[in-house]
Amino acid sequence: MKKRLIDIARLAGVSKATASRALADSPLVREETKLRVQEIARSFRYQPNALAQAVATKRSGILGLCIYQKNRPYFAHTFFGPVLDSVLEEAGRNNYHIVLAISSSEEDTFDEHFIKDSIDGAILISFAPQHAVTEFARRGIPLVLVNALIDSPNNAFILDDNYGGARALMEHLIAERGRRRIAIITDRLSHSSYLLRYMAYMDAHREHGIPIYENPAVRADDLWHGYAPPEAEVLALYGLKPPDMLGTPVVLRSTSPEEGRQAMRMLLGSGDAPDAVFATTDSIAVGVLQAIREANLRIPEDIAVAGYDDIEAAKSCVPPLTTVSVNRCEIGRLAVSELLAQIAQPSSPSRMRIVPNRLVVREST
Repeated sequence: MKKRLIDIARLAGVSKATASRALADSPLVREETKLRVQEIARSFRYQPNALAQAVATKRSGILGLCIYQKNRPYFAHTFFGPVLDSVLEEAGRNNYHIVLAISSSEEDTFDEHFIKDSIDGAILISFAPQHAVTEFARRGIPLVLVNALIDSPNNAFILDDNYGGARALMEHLIAERGRRRIAIITDRLSHSSYLLRYMAYMDAHREHGIPIYENPAVRADDLWHGYAPPEAEVLALYGLKPPDMLGTPVVLRSTSPEEGRQAMRMLLGSGDAPDAVFATTDSIAVGVLQAIREANLRIPEDIAVAGYDDIEAAKSCVPPLTTVSVNRCEIGRLAVSELLAQIAQPSSPSRMRIVPNRLVVREST
């Protein structure tokens, strides 16, 4: 005969409510009691009722995974894909389900998902509008921000070491390869990841006493594309100050290879070509490489090219691309781990985890 929760409780010598909490791994139950109940349940292959368990623990067992992304397909995205896989694996290992919410509108606060699914906490990946973070706080929903640096004192941050990775790459171009006219092609600087990479680019020039490469074809009024840069207080979380000068980076409206190709064609057409290019994503770098080949210039002899992310395509580029390898699996794992810690201790202070990356040198430099 199939065992019920009341049978498990009777055998363990506890109340039905305590047995339910023990099976949900509630911190309100003593460890020895929890282990006893769980062992009895395992011996009978008992599967707890999810709805009843949620009522007993006041938790749904559901985490929200929220993404603001204008460009599809989402799961093929070179950053999101591996992070999503890691989040799903770590959540499942901790007996949590994931509700995925994707929006192309930066005005969205994901209300419909909060109401319908009663999530216990949320992970917000990449871009994080302040109004959305404020809405999470208003609803008392624990939140972890992944690769998004924003003024949010009660939430956890999981960040790739954007600044450190870009500095290592710039040291490679300047100190090891002797490049002195280095262009940077990037997505909008209002995104903290790209701003931190750009600040590393600027700081490397300053420390080596090298003038910033400026091209007359670049329009400085394209820097933000209508978005405000992160405030000084936000950068201070990372131990940095806002840049005292901006130079004239080539700022794109997307990170597509075609955008990178058109940007590089513009630089080459000006008659004042750089001797190296730092593309702040590998997908941009793919287009940069194509434009240089189309101009019958040699890589890296005439122009060295470096990217960031170490996507699969980086290995098969012509020539293979020097880049910064981001530990996306560790980022996803830590995001879930930090969120579960916040759910268990809602009053815990904000915490920042910076995930190390590594420079991968290939034939493009």
